[in-house]
Amino acid sequence: MIYVSAAYLKAQYLTRKRPVALLLTERKNSADYCAWEKISEEVKKYFILIEDPGFYERKGMTLMTLIRRGIACLNRRNQIIHGSTISQQLAKNLYLRFDRTIFRKITESFICLKIEHCLTKEEIFTFYLNIIYYGNNIYGISNASMYYFSKTPAELTANQAILFACLIAGPNAADPVHYPDKFFSLKKRKLEKCFQEGLISEKELKYF
Repeated sequence: MIYVSAAYLKAQYLTRKRPVALLLTERKNSADYCAWEKISEEVKKYFILIEDPGFYERKGMTLMTLIRRGIACLNRRNQIIHGSTISQQLAKNLYLRFDRTIFRKITESFICLKIEHCLTKEEIFTFYLNIIYYGNNIYGISNASMYYFSKTPAELTANQAILFACLIAGPNAADPVHYPDKFFSLKKRKLEKCFQEGLISEKELKYF
């Protein structure tokens, strides 16, 4: 409970010092921000399927989910488990360091709840796409689309959307420019998992 109380206080401090709505407004005012309506439907579809298929049905993390995750973390000697939601990833990128500890994970979860309360799903997803790291010192989907494909986000195809959705899981270790074999191995695992969970068809699995 000490972890939880301290994490809650830290989350409150961080989100009051830099409110999430203010951070979103600041990002929207940047030259490379890409609005929801300027992102291709393929990106919206495959990012969700690969990264967080329960995104639209779930309200961030409930308190019980947070506690279960904390117990799982303790069982792994203070090392976090994988499987962050889009809201959690946004919380981590906006407010926290990337240290792999239970305290950071629980703090992230409280911030995630705050984000889900303050922003709509559309705002969360768009914000996320605009700040995450795509490898090769590239941040944000506008910059990534231009760097990798010389396109705008509105022009991205399904294959290109899948590349990005897989890439963000290992933007350095599985960089498709420098480590194509590692990237395609990662992509294969991601798509096979989607197929096993019934998120994509066998035809899509073979095509992509």
